[in-house]
Amino acid sequence: MANVNIKFNNKDYLLSCDDGQEESLKKLVSFLSKKYSELKDQLGNIGENKLLLITTIQLIDEYFELKEKVSLQKNKLDEISRRFIHLVNTNTLSKIFKKFEINEIFKHQLDPNSDKNSVYADALESLVGFIYTNKGLDFTRNIVLSLWQEELDTLPQKDPKTFIQEYSQRKNKKIPSYKLIKEFGTKHKPKFIISLKIDHFSVEGEGVSKQKAEIAAAKKMIKLIFKK
Repeated sequence: MANVNIKFNNKDYLLSCDDGQEESLKKLVSFLSKKYSELKDQLGNIGENKLLLITTIQLIDEYFELKEKVSLQKNKLDEISRRFIHLVNTNTLSKIFKKFEINEIFKHQLDPNSDKNSVYADALESLVGFIYTNKGLDFTRNIVLSLWQEELDTLPQKDPKTFIQEYSQRKNKKIPSYKLIKEFGTKHKPKFIISLKIDHFSVEGEGVSKQKAEIAAAKKMIKLIFKK
């Protein structure tokens, strides 16, 4: 522990803090002293204890106001993130690909054992990249806005993985732990089993990709924790 001499309201105090936190303590006391002096000038000499109480209440009020603003900004960023993820995920890309019959451009016979949605999504991404390379940003932007028009205002619900991650960070201050347990199947039809652990809860999810297996595990975890 370290000892720090500080001055507050023209009085000297000896305070203790963790090693290396001396400067932080001095800055905090300086901030508190400034706020105290401002209120003293406004309210006059109403007594040190009462003025300290008012100073504390005002600082706490400012803290919660700032916390609320941060929370609102975080929610806005969360909405932006969810919109972006929706616009670029495999299902959305595949939906756009099929809606505008873009497969007619490629004239390519798909392997019946392949994941068609994944192939459609990759093909659409490749097409957009090709247009950008040959026509530039402005032309490509107009094409993308036209193709994605009906999806732009969509705000999807939080996916199970996001829900579980926020729950774990809020409750345990850490991200959930996913672990690959088993990988089997064929090259065209792989299967994955992923385990998920939070506190004393443990589940397993299965899917045709690691991501889908993790989502399946997250869904099970939500049902287990919240008994849904």
